[in-house]
Amino acid sequence: MLFGSSENVVAAPMAMARPPTSLPTVLVASSSSSRAGSLSSTRTYADRVWLPVSRRALLDAKRRGAVRHAMFTRASDGSDGDDASRPDDGVGYEEYGRVRRETRRKNVTSAFPKFIVTSAALIAIAGSYDFFKFYKAMKASGAGKRWSSLADGEKSGKEGHAGEPTIIYDVRGRVVATLSSEAVKLKDVSPAVWQAVVASEDHRFFKHKGVDVRGLTRAIGSMGKMGGGSTITQQLVKNLVLCQDRTISRKISEILLSLKVETRLTKEELLEAYLNNVYWGHGVYGIAGAAAAYFGKSPAELDVGESALLAALLPAPEALSPYANPAGAKRVRNQNLAAMARHGYLTEPAAKTLMNTPLPASLALRAPTEMEKAVGLEGADSSLLEPYLGGRGMPRLGRGGAAPYRAPFFVSEVLFHLKTLFEGQDVLSTGGLKVHTTMDLTLQEKAEQLTLEDGMVMMRGEDKGEAAIVAIDPATGAVRVLIGGREYSQSPYNRAVLSKRSAGSTFKPFVYLTALQEGVVNPSTLLQDEEIVFEVPDGEEPTYTPLNYSRKFKGTVSLRDCLVESLNVPTVKVAEMTGIDKIIEMSSKLGITSTLPNALSLALGSCETTPLEMTVAYASIAAGGIYSKPHLITKVRDRTGAVVYRHKRRRKLVANRAACAALHGMLRAAVTRGTGRSAAVGWPAEKVAGKTGTSDDYRDAWFAGYTPQLACVVWCGRDDNSSLPGTGSECAAPLWAKFMRAASAVGIASEKGSGAGRKRGAKTKWKTVPSA
Repeated sequence: MLFGSSENVVAAPMAMARPPTSLPTVLVASSSSSRAGSLSSTRTYADRVWLPVSRRALLDAKRRGAVRHAMFTRASDGSDGDDASRPDDGVGYEEYGRVRRETRRKNVTSAFPKFIVTSAALIAIAGSYDFFKFYKAMKASGAGKRWSSLADGEKSGKEGHAGEPTIIYDVRGRVVATLSSEAVKLKDVSPAVWQAVVASEDHRFFKHKGVDVRGLTRAIGSMGKMGGGSTITQQLVKNLVLCQDRTISRKISEILLSLKVETRLTKEELLEAYLNNVYWGHGVYGIAGAAAAYFGKSPAELDVGESALLAALLPAPEALSPYANPAGAKRVRNQNLAAMARHGYLTEPAAKTLMNTPLPASLALRAPTEMEKAVGLEGADSSLLEPYLGGRGMPRLGRGGAAPYRAPFFVSEVLFHLKTLFEGQDVLSTGGLKVHTTMDLTLQEKAEQLTLEDGMVMMRGEDKGEAAIVAIDPATGAVRVLIGGREYSQSPYNRAVLSKRSAGSTFKPFVYLTALQEGVVNPSTLLQDEEIVFEVPDGEEPTYTPLNYSRKFKGTVSLRDCLVESLNVPTVKVAEMTGIDKIIEMSSKLGITSTLPNALSLALGSCETTPLEMTVAYASIAAGGIYSKPHLITKVRDRTGAVVYRHKRRRKLVANRAACAALHGMLRAAVTRGTGRSAAVGWPAEKVAGKTGTSDDYRDAWFAGYTPQLACVVWCGRDDNSSLPGTGSECAAPLWAKFMRAASAVGIASEKGSGAGRKRGAKTKWKTVPSA
């Protein structure tokens, strides 16, 4: 091999010293001169020869170190001359590489200005396009009007409004929630509030002109690790005028508008607008709402500790909520107290004293129940707690992360009804209302606890999905309990009033009640439970073939046993004999307001309805066929004490009493010896009547039943409509029994003046607003 060893290459005969003109050549030393070490000391050509080599071989040789010194040449066509005539330009391999590096450096240096100009142009084009899109989006969203409202001072407080909260009471007069949506003047807010906010959010607020350059530089330099650089003015502009997008266009617009608004409003007006519109968590906006929700006070009544806590919640009001994270709330409160002392709003001794105080008693959570302790909520490993946590590492106890008031599902529905009742009036925004509801707080919170605990118990290795409970007084239509999910903090969606689900067999009593009232059947009527095909000329399918749950047929059975064993085929026969249109009419009179399909399958519950509607219908049956309009609010007084609304009872006989009595006996048998037996376990259920229900593929599990004092419906299911691990008798009926047992133990409350003891013909002077 030519370059295969570390030995010097032996020259070829002199006759071949001239290389071919078509190949690159390398000049190497002869063996003798190499041994003498003259290669490094002489620059003559006497002992060198030219050899034809490939470029690849030469590169390989250079890597192996076989060639220590070389000159690259290419022979010219037809040229003569010996090797000694070749000039030595003195450029070696190392110098050759250095020349290339210097050339590359010169090229980069000369091209750098062009690169900078091109990059700047591209950035400018992209920035202009982004700003144009941002401008179009803001214009379309009405940012111009919002800016005018802010700059004109419309977002500031109103004179004469001191932030007096709206108070919601239960049926026994206990306070359930204190709320407020008023915009108050800064003079009506405790000074400790704005001092705490300034100390924690923007301690140079009274020194800068809308933008804090020092704070902005610090935020950029630390990449946000040392806090954001937005001032109170910038936050106000972002929240009320712009949006929450994290873009350069939004930030530049925010800075420019902040500088502008500082020339239009005073510092006091800006601070006032900020306090009245900032978000304090749990759906509460404004200082009046926060003071009412967290402490049941007006803004002027807040003390230093309470003010420091509210201000400390602003960076992350949900995660730091004292309901969801008491330890975190206390920690940030103490940090804010230290900041107040550091910036001169509080003395060091006073700050240390307040740091050692616990959170206010009004924020305390209830103690964990035995069930919650049993499943390991207290002191267990966090990996075991994950299914039972409120989402932020805290056990789901009491209100947990739900809302800053008790009974959040019920209260949220009350607020919706208030907006409906006083639509077009300024009653809510002025605050100071006293709202008396039909809720029994004891039962409501017991139901919340039972619903949560029931969700912790697995069935066949699966959870039982979400749940809803509605309980109504059959005599008045007053809603005593309304729960729309396992836990409000995990999902505030109120399934009790909003979620329409397949009714299943809980719809069958309406079929039998209609047939009993029409005289088509009686409880002893014998029917054939057999395989049968029904002709459906107007349906999507020409025929309809119902099957029983067991896929078996009983033969001859009585009407009573049809309901007790929840047989499908006889029920469809009864519906065909009675008429679907009459069944729809009866269901509507009882309280089902959802649209029902005019099909034979309706007899088996192939319709969608809400738990509230189902409860109203069963309450009508419990009342002997008398429908009472459901309601959550009994009366409302304004801040002066004047009654601005009182519920007017509406009762109507919608079903024959004899038919209801006959149906009651059948429903009673369903609980004592039928599919609803699990609803009578564990408590004296002598007067209980009810019916289970399970929709196709186990998507919905129901139990609807009643006693003379209370009608109650329990629904279990999943929001994605997937299957449950059990039927209505397995998932819903046991929870129904636990709740009714608790209700029977504490007793059922009733409103004062609901009818008991009232003189016949007595007139009320209270103003009445039509119920929605």
